[in-house]
Amino acid sequence: MLRSGRSFPYALLMPATIAMLALVMFPLGYSFWLAFRNMSLYHFRDHRFVGLENFELILREPVFYALLVKSVVWTVVNVCFHVTLGVLLAVLLKGPVRGKTVIRTLLVLPWAMPAYISALTWRGMFNYEYGAINLILTQWFHLPAVPWLSHPVWAFVAPILTNIWLGFPFMMVSIMAGIQTIP
Repeated sequence: MLRSGRSFPYALLMPATIAMLALVMFPLGYSFWLAFRNMSLYHFRDHRFVGLENFELILREPVFYALLVKSVVWTVVNVCFHVTLGVLLAVLLKGPVRGKTVIRTLLVLPWAMPAYISALTWRGMFNYEYGAINLILTQWFHLPAVPWLSHPVWAFVAPILTNIWLGFPFMMVSIMAGIQTIP
């Protein structure tokens, strides 16, 4: 108990507050400040206030809109699949399923595995000649091999598939926790 008689020691919040200010708020504020300046390697020491000029330059770039569309597609597709697969698997695993513990463990593995290891594994599976995905497509389904990492469209689809695989287990575990607490 503090000298003031309060039961909650607010002084213990100060380190966390200082850390949040230093690690989140300062970089956010500094980025906002830089957005209105002509800071670059050419103007590193003598940058000046330019107002909305940086934003006008960005909006004039045609590639900006293509990247904006890709960002929206990435977000919508990943969120939809993460939530849909997470809810579906959580509901399926709530009922009586034989080997529920083993299935749950296998489904959580993508989330538990380090992302770097997963990325390297998926890069190997997306290999044009020897990747597991193209071998399955060509040998089992008699479809042509897909240039996953060399064609622009497929090079966008491949990371989406990888991110879906990496992300749905977290949503499944979160929804399973919520389902189990509902009477």
